[in-house]
Amino acid sequence: MKMTHALTALVPALFLAACGTTATTTNLMGFPEARPVQETARMDLLVDAEADGLLWSQLGMFQVFVEHYKSNGHGPIVVSYPHGGAEDAAARSAMSEVRAFLDSQGVSARYTEEGPYDASGMGNAPLIVSFLHYVAEMPAECENRRWDDLVRERDNQAYAGFGCFMAQNRAAMVGDPYHLAGPTGSGDPDGVRRQTVLDTYRRGEPTGTPRRDDESGAVSSAVE
Repeated sequence: MKMTHALTALVPALFLAACGTTATTTNLMGFPEARPVQETARMDLLVDAEADGLLWSQLGMFQVFVEHYKSNGHGPIVVSYPHGGAEDAAARSAMSEVRAFLDSQGVSARYTEEGPYDASGMGNAPLIVSFLHYVAEMPAECENRRWDDLVRERDNQAYAGFGCFMAQNRAAMVGDPYHLAGPTGSGDPDGVRRQTVLDTYRRGEPTGTPRRDDESGAVSSAVE
């Protein structure tokens, strides 16, 4: 990474743009449900021609951006670099720095995609880094609503907005809102462990993990 002595006041920002939803707003019982909405996280990395690379002041924010991708990103992280602009040479050097930085953060080349964009007539065109992620949103029927008088529910039916509190809690607690779209797939089973259990079973031995003495479930005599 190259450091420049003339840092500009321009600081790249993180932009979020909604792209579309992936689930309905009710569950199988017809109650409101939080929904995952796909968004694009984007960060513009400014190129410094004098330093022939990235601005040093951006790297802290870029690291936060990459951590967000590692925890909530889906699909590749996309890096678009300017082509045909006034600073193409510096942009190529900046691309090398971005590749090295991503690799140092555990994001290898197989998780990235690169491509040019037309920067003709643009001065100091940035590198554009983006990825897809999901956010949890509440159903429209649960937003800014007035609650019914629950004392007057004489027909013993669910009141309007029933389930909104549960939907709001799920939206607040879910680690990755993409999980609201459906269950995630299971990983491959451990073949070595499975073979160990089979061999133990064939020898007529217990296949469970032996319990230690300090794992006894006996009730203490002090409470008898």
